[in-house]
Amino acid sequence: LEVMRRETGDSPILLLDDVLSELDETRQSKLLSKVSDIQTFITGTKFELTANYNIITVTAGVIKQ
Repeated sequence: LEVMRRETGDSPILLLDDVLSELDETRQSKLLSKVSDIQTFITGTKFELTANYNIITVTAGVIKQ
């Protein structure tokens, strides 16, 4: 991300696909704290987050925020 920012002058969007299911709670917290100031899209099947995140769910093709 930093290389892209330095080379282009723009802040990239970070896309993470189903990464939280692979991490334990400690590592999830560390990852989320590292990306807290970066626009990030995280996909997954299960989210148990206690912090204030903008979570959008899609169920049977219906989008809910």
